[in-house]
Amino acid sequence: MRVLYVGNFNEKSDGGRFYDSNRKLANGFTRNGHQVYQFSDRDIARSSSWFESRKFGIIPANMRLLATAKQFSPDLVIVGHSQQIFNSTLKKIKKALPYVKIALRNIDAIWQPENVEKIMERADIADAIFLTTAGPGLQQFARKNNVVSFFPNLVDKSIDSFRAFENDAPTCRVFYGMGHAAADSERWQVSNRLLEAFPKGEIDIRGMKGKPGIGGIAYLERLGSARMGLNLSREEGASEPLYSSDRMAQYMGNGLLTLIHRRVGFDQIFKEDEMAFYEDFDDLIQKIKYFNAHDDEAREIAENGWRRSFEIFNEQLVAKYVEEVTFRKPLSEDYQWPTTLYTG
Repeated sequence: MRVLYVGNFNEKSDGGRFYDSNRKLANGFTRNGHQVYQFSDRDIARSSSWFESRKFGIIPANMRLLATAKQFSPDLVIVGHSQQIFNSTLKKIKKALPYVKIALRNIDAIWQPENVEKIMERADIADAIFLTTAGPGLQQFARKNNVVSFFPNLVDKSIDSFRAFENDAPTCRVFYGMGHAAADSERWQVSNRLLEAFPKGEIDIRGMKGKPGIGGIAYLERLGSARMGLNLSREEGASEPLYSSDRMAQYMGNGLLTLIHRRVGFDQIFKEDEMAFYEDFDDLIQKIKYFNAHDDEAREIAENGWRRSFEIFNEQLVAKYVEEVTFRKPLSEDYQWPTTLYTG
């Protein structure tokens, strides 16, 4: 099968996002025996403008995608967060290649109104929609022409190559790549209280108080030098289960003991000896203190979670699931995530 993968492959960052989940999923299709052509829409839009402006390169990028599809003749087109690509272009691809299937991949939470709008815009053109949020909220995107499903953030041993649990002298106890957050957000408030609760240097939080984010190999090396990782996503809640940013896969794939609120629902997939689930902020503090005093146990749980994540969330399994659902094939694996399919 030929797969045309339209997404942000971050060429602009000069390798700074080589661990992005787009590359992992593309690797999964390749390792499953398919040919994958990567079309980095944002980068192509920039390179198609005299001034390297994405805005002025959008129309040429759409023309190039259509030409690419006609020459490559894919069986499957995967469309990620590619707002530069017009629905009209995807319709032209379908007209030129009547057999082609289009799968939409979206890894943002569905309680963000702007993200719901983006998915809705594609719902009528997609044959399948895959979201990293589970639950009945997916039904709103279902149409007669498509099927909607949860799929997990994935790990890839060729990318997630560190084993933090093997490090007997971590340079920090807890790492949290928070990103940008408002001061009144839960993420900022929890982070601030963590910094106050533990000695300086034990908690490394990126994205606040003058500590910038980190990328490239330095990011994965930092994960490999920490013991625990806090996985707290923006506006996460129990009403829409199993949403996490790809931060969780990066933590578990590189061998950190992953701290996650029980409300997210991953205790339905992972066991108590594979992740550290906390109930509230006070419980989070106690969990960190406990694992600081019981490092061997922390390392054992981290290794269990690392092993389990590669068993059930690896790139080949996730790619196989996307293929089977999109082409309406019977599921060939006992997938360990919700496989409810929502249809119109």
